[in-house]
Amino acid sequence: MEDGDLERVRAAFAAAARRALTAGFDIVEVHAAHGYLLHSFLSPLSNHRSDAYGGSLGARIRYPLEVARIVREIWPADKPVFFRCSAVDNDPAGWTIEDSVLLARRLAELGIDVVDCSSGGIAGPATAAATAPRGLGFQVPFAERIKREAGLSTMAVGLIIDPAQAEAVLAEGKADLVAIGREALNDPNWPVHAAAVLGADKTFSMWPKQYGWWLTRRESVLRDLGVRPPQ
Repeated sequence: MEDGDLERVRAAFAAAARRALTAGFDIVEVHAAHGYLLHSFLSPLSNHRSDAYGGSLGARIRYPLEVARIVREIWPADKPVFFRCSAVDNDPAGWTIEDSVLLARRLAELGIDVVDCSSGGIAGPATAAATAPRGLGFQVPFAERIKREAGLSTMAVGLIIDPAQAEAVLAEGKADLVAIGREALNDPNWPVHAAAVLGADKTFSMWPKQYGWWLTRRESVLRDLGVRPPQ
């Protein structure tokens, strides 16, 4: 990418932020993970530039920070901007968690509100982290460390599958938010089911009214029959 290309992409991010704002979104996220363009600037495995945007860590983070600054300037101050990064590259010669902490500190200076902590995508599949076995919540430690060392709010992702597990991440201070992806594909109603399991909604008030009206009555019928409805 030459100077004109860099400016064209900056302008595209700015235009996208303006469209999202016009469309009524409350949150916007800059995606710099999983091998996409901004991640390819961050990682020494993919960034072989010899100009002001390559070489040292400070140079490699320059372009993603420029994009983040543009989006933050466009987005209203009372609405949050998230920044998604691959916390590690799954390669000892690649992007590290220490790099992510430094990046998060710089993002905080720009007014970015949350770092969304995933991993992988340059040296292997997205969410493949050599430093953590691929078990339940395997990427939570990334969010916890960035939150602790950078002083910036984080969002945890990665094999968080049930409400109790998600609630524990928050209650233990390991992250400020939890995001689910594949669980939402498996169960599009995961959030309202979670609210019920955690005791935050016992009357189906969080459901669409057309659903909640019927489910409330179904609940009473099942209760009379001595049947415990599935969560």
